[in-house]
Amino acid sequence: MTEGAQTVTCDPNPPRIWDTRDVAAPEAFDYYREGICACFMPLRPELARGARAGFRSVVRSYAMPKGALNLVSARAHQVLRTRAEIAASPEPCYYVNLQLDGVCEIEQAGERLALRPGDVGIFESDRHFTLGHEQRPGLHVASLLVPKAALPGDGFGSGPAILSRHPVYGGLIVEAARALTASAAHGGGRLADLHGLFLSLVAMAGRENTSDDGTASRAEAQRLRVRAAIRANLGRAGWTLGACAAELGLSPRYVQRLLADEEDGFAAALTRERLAQAARLLRDPAQAHRPVADIALMVGFSDAAPFSRAFRAAYGRAPGAWRRGDA
Repeated sequence: MTEGAQTVTCDPNPPRIWDTRDVAAPEAFDYYREGICACFMPLRPELARGARAGFRSVVRSYAMPKGALNLVSARAHQVLRTRAEIAASPEPCYYVNLQLDGVCEIEQAGERLALRPGDVGIFESDRHFTLGHEQRPGLHVASLLVPKAALPGDGFGSGPAILSRHPVYGGLIVEAARALTASAAHGGGRLADLHGLFLSLVAMAGRENTSDDGTASRAEAQRLRVRAAIRANLGRAGWTLGACAAELGLSPRYVQRLLADEEDGFAAALTRERLAQAARLLRDPAQAHRPVADIALMVGFSDAAPFSRAFRAAYGRAPGAWRRGDA
């Protein structure tokens, strides 16, 4: 399955998969190496020839709006990126890794750190690096390949960093990374939204122009949590401000104040997200067999009539006309 190394663009097709069970055992490591290079841009996985017997790995690559999300399970080995691999790559990127199992030791720009399960780290594609996974017998990682243009600024410095230790955004970054990974692995329908949320959090973690006491940053982080919760729960009929606040460990009044700072409110934000999801489902060929009433239920409306009124008010057309593409 030879594919040229390139930055992946958004594609609704299923993931590309390299599973070593699909090839003869002596070819397994070379097949894994081929998949890694196709997904991540050129890399140099290394494993002593005598240790390659029985090598097992699965690589799944999911197209993202900017870059790709790659889920990798493999036996422990080393990965290098040298001047030769950098020269063969189309554009500079960041690797943003959620370590799911195993330990990844990263060496880059004279720095060395270890990602352990639950950590999210970031490092650059256009600087030499070595990834060592030898501390444990296997590894499982979700690695987001992000063009540097999608994360402007130099807030990440010149070496690897552990984003999950950020005092304001660390926990949110981990939550968003896990949500993005789970949605990809289970065929979720909000990959673009989750991807955008995750990149926003990573970008904010890299900024250095926060207020001295961090108050503004904390409020912005909490606001992102609220909006992420609304998107994640829009299909729950009867989901309330009180339920949202309780799930986030906040007071209802504080949730409303966070949204009011952006001239919004909980009910309006929830309805808007529900209608946006409905608009996507109505145009989705895979949902063409579903009646409009079913779509209404899927996005949290308990009855088709109020859904139709709200949809017409927001989009200027009835749900059926929107589905047909009528002007």
